[in-house]
Amino acid sequence: RSTWVKPAEMSRGRGIKIFNNLAEILDYGKEHQYVVQKYLENPMIVMRRKFDIRQWVLVTSFCPLTIWFYEECYVRFGAADYRIDEIKNKFAHLTNNSVAKHYEGSEPIEGNMWDQETFQEHLIQTHGSDVFAEKIQPAVQKIVQWSLECAQDSIAHREGSFELFGYDFMVDEECNPWLIEINTSPAMDYSTVKIWCSNSALQKNW
Repeated sequence: RSTWVKPAEMSRGRGIKIFNNLAEILDYGKEHQYVVQKYLENPMIVMRRKFDIRQWVLVTSFCPLTIWFYEECYVRFGAADYRIDEIKNKFAHLTNNSVAKHYEGSEPIEGNMWDQETFQEHLIQTHGSDVFAEKIQPAVQKIVQWSLECAQDSIAHREGSFELFGYDFMVDEECNPWLIEINTSPAMDYSTVKIWCSNSALQKNW
């Protein structure tokens, strides 16, 4: 079975490795500071591609905890077909646009991204019900709340300040969302049309 290894304090898919051998992980750790994370073995696959969900969350106070959940997420796809046995193919496993933009193969999903509406419509067609609104999004909201409650007592409260977080989730075959990571100071650059639309609306509405 496979395991993620993520370098500490790096972003945009830089330095991420996938291993299925403990000895290789331990050897890699001799020269790197890293985080080890279990790989989701049964991810939902769309058009043969692995994906994750970026959800924006704004916290305006940690005492009392005040969370604003942005109503529109977006979906990022790997640039290559997903195969769990090809663990060295970063284009199949990493969904960051900073990685996907270098892929030279075909692009059946424009920009390797969907907005929430497109994703939601796809799930309705494939599952026969609105599983995004009924199951995925409510579960994501609960996970966001639980994660911030866990950290609430460790963060100093400052009046008149806020923090924007970029939450990344994967979804399994049973439509259960799984938290991958929480990004502080997330990138807001307009790297694709979908991101431009999402981030422009985010900044306008918040």
